[in-house]
Amino acid sequence: MKRHVALITAIMLFAGMVQGQGLLRPGDLLFFSDYDGMGSAISQSTGQYTHVAIVESIGDTVWIIDATPTYGVSRRPLIINRDDASTIPDAYRFKCHDTESYLQRARSFIGQPYDQAFLPDNGAMYCSELVYECYVSDGEHLFEAQPMNWRDADGKMPAYWVGHFKKLGIPIPEGIPGTNPTDLAKSKHLEKILAD
Repeated sequence: MKRHVALITAIMLFAGMVQGQGLLRPGDLLFFSDYDGMGSAISQSTGQYTHVAIVESIGDTVWIIDATPTYGVSRRPLIINRDDASTIPDAYRFKCHDTESYLQRARSFIGQPYDQAFLPDNGAMYCSELVYECYVSDGEHLFEAQPMNWRDADGKMPAYWVGHFKKLGIPIPEGIPGTNPTDLAKSKHLEKILAD
């Protein structure tokens, strides 16, 4: 019962941000916490958030640009499943930046495949890599790439990642520079948006 009440509260707060109060703006970032499959493996290695998307436009429907295994880099409507808390994102905004140039960059990546290998500069993108590559000001990335960690809090490699990279036939890219949604959300350039 508590989970159901919390879920309804989260939906109402997010609906308020999207609709009547109009708090979301193009260029805002939405951070999701999905703990199934790859999402669970990501959270074991990096923390709370498992996916990030860019708000592209606001109207009767919120449109996002993101990178997913199903669609690659795409523009699509944001869908909130009222029975699944993982579809209700936290919203963040840049403190001091005009986001139109970032959105133009995001649109230019639409159609690229999803980066299953999580490697830089390989013609494919994963979700936080897309955000990293879009938010560039005066030739400098606003987010920092860091050596990637695939291990859990106990220092063990989750079985999901062992199987994932074995299937791809490549070594686990431990220590390769990269990004993840949880680290992006901690950026000094962002502030969390809260519904009034």
